[in-house]
Amino acid sequence: MSGDGRRVEVLSLDSRRITVYMEGFDLALANAIRRLSLSDVPTMAVDFAYFYDNNTSIYDEIIAHRLGLIVLSSDDALYKYKSPEECKGREPPDPQCFVEIILQEEVSLDESQGKYVKASDLVISDPLVKPVYPETPIAYLAPGQRIHVVAYARLGRGREHSKWSPASTSILQYTPVVDILASDVSDECLKCLDAYPEVVEAVKKGEKRVEYRRNINTSGLLYCSETKCEGQVRLWYDKNRLLLTVESTGAMRPERIILEASKALEARAINIEKALEKTRGVTV
Repeated sequence: MSGDGRRVEVLSLDSRRITVYMEGFDLALANAIRRLSLSDVPTMAVDFAYFYDNNTSIYDEIIAHRLGLIVLSSDDALYKYKSPEECKGREPPDPQCFVEIILQEEVSLDESQGKYVKASDLVISDPLVKPVYPETPIAYLAPGQRIHVVAYARLGRGREHSKWSPASTSILQYTPVVDILASDVSDECLKCLDAYPEVVEAVKKGEKRVEYRRNINTSGLLYCSETKCEGQVRLWYDKNRLLLTVESTGAMRPERIILEASKALEARAINIEKALEKTRGVTV
């Protein structure tokens, strides 16, 4: 997608990670989307836990904490349930704001060994909300032990608590560019650049520039350009072309995270505009 000298291109995408190339965009705008991907995109997470029975060796508070950190699928829940702002002050079991999650397991004294209670053992009232990682352990029950918890999950934002952040990583980088300055690059320089085959191949083909439109650790390139390859190869960063990479926790598809972050940024801009409109004609 491009227009007005600006360009956006999805360089890579899978179920957990997306890298977007942004050309002609202000750094502050791109960085705002990066930050909002972590802080402002709502996802589901357990926020209330009521313990009716627990004689395991793990305290209630620890189990509640573990329940809160279980990643829950949130793509569909985002539009089904009311926003965190609309649910402020409401309490479970309000079905417009909360999903009920029940954990009830027991190992009788007659059994020879205990078992691990996992996220897959949770009974959730909404099939759209389910553990992304079913094998996540919650507690170990030895013979004679039992646990009964009723928990409630709701939509929340990462700025409230990290358990609601849909992204585990959100990175913004300048596009690394390597200029090949010398027509005859030394063997010592090529050996130093061995970890960067694209640059070595460009040197052999007589090309003058290599651009990396993907995430790459450039510390080795920088070392080579300033030592073994000084005057032959130069590394610099194009601040007009940005690489935004978002890695999802699994709660939401990565492209959806960026989309929702963009909507959050737009909503903030609209709120600022409305606030400024109210000040028109007001003298100080």
